[in-house]
Amino acid sequence: MRFGVRLALLSGMAVLCCFGAQRASLAEIEAIADRETRSRRALAFASDQLDIVSKAYRDDNLAVGREALENMGEAVDLAVSSLEATGKYARRHPRHFKHAEIRTRKLLVQLQQLQRKLYLGDQADFDGLIERIETANARLLRGLMGPKQ
Repeated sequence: MRFGVRLALLSGMAVLCCFGAQRASLAEIEAIADRETRSRRALAFASDQLDIVSKAYRDDNLAVGREALENMGEAVDLAVSSLEATGKYARRHPRHFKHAEIRTRKLLVQLQQLQRKLYLGDQADFDGLIERIETANARLLRGLMGPKQ
């Protein structure tokens, strides 16, 4: 086979693999032994849930949207608690803590933007989750910027 044909076949297979692969569920993420990897995957799951929330509220499917909002909250809580369970001091080992802080801040901004686009009656669904993620973000910041130990 020619090189171009091989390349086309490989790239086609890669595209099919990417579209066929789905993110793990929250239960599968909880089973990950490495706490830092669990945290990263939980935040990626939360980001995927945000896409589901956006589509659900756009299509006026509130039950699916509310379930995805709850999944987001659980994923963010799992990510933060996983990092805290590592026993590492965030100021000395900031890599994963900083990543989580940036991702939670980004989720907050995206949630608030989505909330502003919705009808007033639907906006209340987001208030509890936004407060929950703000609390998680504050915990991460306290770990990163808190007093030296």
